[in-house]
Amino acid sequence: MKAETETAVTVKAKSKAKKLTDAMVRAYNRLDKDQIIPGDFPGLYLWVLKSGVKTWKYQQRIKGKKYPYRKTLGKYPTVGVNEALARAKQLSHKIYGGIDPREEIKTEALNIQLGVSIKKYYQELLTESNQYRPSTIKGVKAIFGPWIFRSTYDKNILGRLENVEDIQYKKLSMITSKMVRELYKAAGSKSPIVANRLIEYLRLFWNDFVKGPDNPFIMDSKKKYEENEYLDYLDEQELQKVMSTAVQVDQRSGRLLTSHYRSNRLNPVSCMAIAVLLTTGRRTGEVTSLKWTNYPMTGVKRLELEKTKTSKKNKLKTFKLGDDAVKILNHIAVDRLNNPDSAFYYDIGDERNNYIFPSRDFGKLIGKGRKGTTHHILDCSKTWDKLLKMSGVVRPMKLYATRHTFATNFYAKTKDIKGGAEALGVTEKTFLKYAKLMSNAVVDGTNKIKFFKDEAPALTEVVKVAKVIE
Repeated sequence: MKAETETAVTVKAKSKAKKLTDAMVRAYNRLDKDQIIPGDFPGLYLWVLKSGVKTWKYQQRIKGKKYPYRKTLGKYPTVGVNEALARAKQLSHKIYGGIDPREEIKTEALNIQLGVSIKKYYQELLTESNQYRPSTIKGVKAIFGPWIFRSTYDKNILGRLENVEDIQYKKLSMITSKMVRELYKAAGSKSPIVANRLIEYLRLFWNDFVKGPDNPFIMDSKKKYEENEYLDYLDEQELQKVMSTAVQVDQRSGRLLTSHYRSNRLNPVSCMAIAVLLTTGRRTGEVTSLKWTNYPMTGVKRLELEKTKTSKKNKLKTFKLGDDAVKILNHIAVDRLNNPDSAFYYDIGDERNNYIFPSRDFGKLIGKGRKGTTHHILDCSKTWDKLLKMSGVVRPMKLYATRHTFATNFYAKTKDIKGGAEALGVTEKTFLKYAKLMSNAVVDGTNKIKFFKDEAPALTEVVKVAKVIE
């Protein structure tokens, strides 16, 4: 899909190219959706994200190559209009001269130090404009910071790296699998999970930045540390208790029962977000950032997401909703209408009015001199812990267990693997990881096997036989 889109962009650039100026580019502010603006050279265009980030990109077909050459030229205003045009022309001349810039990049990249390469990777490739999620960018930098750049005050980490070669100053062509294994073991001695993430992020870095063979960061899965999967979930009775605590409605008005949330010091916005998580099986970030435009009020009730963690691969972005999920969203819609006392109500001019789960912390101090910067809630873990405690669930449980809960209960009721995979937006294999068979399901399945040709001997007969043997 991305290839088709960018190919279309090239055609558009050839037919509708126009003279861009700095004044025109500056005028493109935050928009309702991402926009692609043709530049004044074939293959050059400006990608303007909803966030306001503006990035120059270039694309050109190379004879004999299956995929077109694509290059991020830099962000505006760091790279101005004239500079972007000059870079695009330079690349075009190389291509028409029979030079594939990708091959040049591979050769050049191998002669650059790892640390320098990763910093270029941050600037050019590991960006939102290249469809990387902010959480992914943050996660990669959090791992590379201490373990590659040794940028940490943690003596525990620095001590483990003392006897490990500092590969950030090694050219990519000089890095060996032995160096990588030593670094992996050092990280694993502190946290096996961090070590696995480190090696995976380095592998992806090589594939994205170098795009060449002989990747030294590939490691056999058998040699990696084994991670225990987190598979806890709420059974049906626990689920019902949590839901009844999270969702309390005034039957007369159809609005949320304010007294319930106030007396128990519960945040109604977080409670309803958790209720949607449990009734849809969506990921936390997908629910907390929902806008009312993601929930069409007409036709089949569904959530239409802009993207998901896996939508690049499976293209699934629309998810049908069950009756209870629809009821919860409708309760929120009723509660916020013309009700200034509602936690969901904000003035029309307030951006938070567009979100289903608005954040009361936006623009306020939230600790350590920081202010809330998002219009929607980000995390409802504290409310989740409180709901569990109020519902009699004493074991600690991650918020992500809401997804496991949906998958396991869906499978227990339907045994429909294909339907469950579609509901979660994952493969059938992945769905089965979420929906682990419960012990009673195993027993039920075993009891359905006919081990005897006729009915099994009655218990009394078995007892008689046992006595005769004695």
